[in-house]
Amino acid sequence: MQYRNVLVMILVRLLSPLSTLLPVAALLMATMSSHAVAEDVYIKALYKMPSSIKQLRQICPWRSATTRGTIRLMQVEEKGAHRLYVQWLREGIAGTEEAPLSTIGIKEINQDHYYRFDLPEGRLMAGACSIETIMEDIVDESRFRLTLYLMGPGEYEAHTTRLLDGGIKLP
Repeated sequence: MQYRNVLVMILVRLLSPLSTLLPVAALLMATMSSHAVAEDVYIKALYKMPSSIKQLRQICPWRSATTRGTIRLMQVEEKGAHRLYVQWLREGIAGTEEAPLSTIGIKEINQDHYYRFDLPEGRLMAGACSIETIMEDIVDESRFRLTLYLMGPGEYEAHTTRLLDGGIKLP
């Protein structure tokens, strides 16, 4: 039993001769115990998140003809390099939580490359969410600018531009 619940039960016992305060104490106990349960569920969800996920950021809203929600970026670290995943979350109905509708990896970053980058902010445009970040190749220290246009669930367009060489030249 949680510490707050014990305190409320002691208060109820002390105040029991005052029958007018009993409903208030019962309401207080119910509110505190439901709050504690919500905290426990939230903490359990955090413990389930893999340790390889370094950052999560909700960046832009999205909307279709039938539903709407939020776009979320996930930065994952794997073998010293960052990987980027995009998730379209659908808005919950009648107070329920958001639910993932589509999750994709950005193959231009995740396949055959070893980049490090900061998780960017999103910029809402007509028909898409635009993100831009500078990436550094951890092998030869060359730099690239990544521009992503995130459209509807599962749809994106990626543009990678090599920046001026300033890295290590490999033989």
